[in-house]
Amino acid sequence: MTLISNSIRQAVVERAMNRCEYCRLSQESQVATFPVDHIIPVSLRGLTELENLALTCPRCNALKWIHIEAEEAETGEIVRLFNPRIDLWSDHFRWNEAEPARIDALTAIARATAVLLQLNADYRITIRRWLAEVGKHPPAE
Repeated sequence: MTLISNSIRQAVVERAMNRCEYCRLSQESQVATFPVDHIIPVSLRGLTELENLALTCPRCNALKWIHIEAEEAETGEIVRLFNPRIDLWSDHFRWNEAEPARIDALTAIARATAVLLQLNADYRITIRRWLAEVGKHPPAE
């Protein structure tokens, strides 16, 4: 287990604007403290440094686990996952125009990430709808 210092954790939280860097859920709307994820896992020699860390909600963190790539559903090819340190969220994802609680995957990387992390699972859509009702969704970019 790698310990992340309070100062590094705070830097990760600030950079992420207190949101999961995958599903964009705000930590302030949740009871749980969001974990810091090693984008490249320690088990694959990922370092505990800012350029390899991302703030994640507990669900994205659990589903991502040690994965750095996944199958892209349209082609069956294995592609790397979305990396918040080198990819812009808006280049790969957008909020669905008809149903803003849904995330549209725009690229192969996004499609693989969306499936692996279950970004449009029913419970996630329900949470986003509740947040929309109180003016907290979609998040400001």
